[in-house]
Amino acid sequence: MRILVVEDDPVSRKLLQKTLEGWGYEIITAENGQKALEIYEHQNVKFIIADWMMPEIDGLSLCRLIRSEKNKGYVYFIMLTGKDKKEDVIEGLKAGVDDYVVKPFDRSELQVRVRAGERILTLEKELTAKNESLQRLNLKLEELVRLDTLTGAGNRLSFYETVEKTHHRACRYAQFYGIIMCDIDNFKLYNDTYGHLAGDNILRRVADSIKRSIRMSDDVFRYGGEEMVITLPDQDLNSTLTVAEKIREGIELLGIEHKGTSNGILTISCGVAAFDMEKLENRWEDILEDADKALYRAKAAGKNRACS
Repeated sequence: MRILVVEDDPVSRKLLQKTLEGWGYEIITAENGQKALEIYEHQNVKFIIADWMMPEIDGLSLCRLIRSEKNKGYVYFIMLTGKDKKEDVIEGLKAGVDDYVVKPFDRSELQVRVRAGERILTLEKELTAKNESLQRLNLKLEELVRLDTLTGAGNRLSFYETVEKTHHRACRYAQFYGIIMCDIDNFKLYNDTYGHLAGDNILRRVADSIKRSIRMSDDVFRYGGEEMVITLPDQDLNSTLTVAEKIREGIELLGIEHKGTSNGILTISCGVAAFDMEKLENRWEDILEDADKALYRAKAAGKNRACS
């Protein structure tokens, strides 16, 4: 462990350095608080032993300055001083001092107090690592809560959150946005013919194909079963319909065998709707319902098509 020793008296500073190095510590020295502060700002220092009475910046002021730093982690601070009155101890503790060693120091007492500080810093480091690991885990769990684990697309909760923000932004800034609802044609028959494991694989392939057909700013969600929904910011009805046709063609070009369709390959149908800036009274639920109705039209018209 590295310890910064701050002492203006060169003899005391050298004695401290030799003593601590004899116990296996790496020692950095500074002759006053100003020099110590410069070292602290540029090096990874977690343990400081400082004299109280020093020129430029004394030990108490140095401790206050270090405690005012919010982004460098905890520093264990031992004050080395001839002051041993109760009011002096209280003043130091208020400034953030962790422990005291009275000058001239006793080697055994100093060693015990340094070892105690080392244990505290080790525990603090372990706790920080555990907290960081927990934060990463929480972020991962938060992400998983909004993902469909089978397809990697967003789930229904994620869709509701996204479309709510998209709609609010469109109303505020007078923008378009489009919604596409996609449904795999004759998917139940596919599952009955090829099995549910094959059906799960198809859902993944369809989701991946949709992701390749849309922009980075667009989002795809598994709405339920074999139904996918896509949100497209800044797209009007015509451009959304163009994207839907691109998605449909992409699935068809996969050439996945499906004996239950007229052309013998897997296809999807798409329903398209878009927010009209001249109808601000419309809710996003209305746009979604329009897309759902358009999807039924596509199904009724023979499937493997996009309707608005």
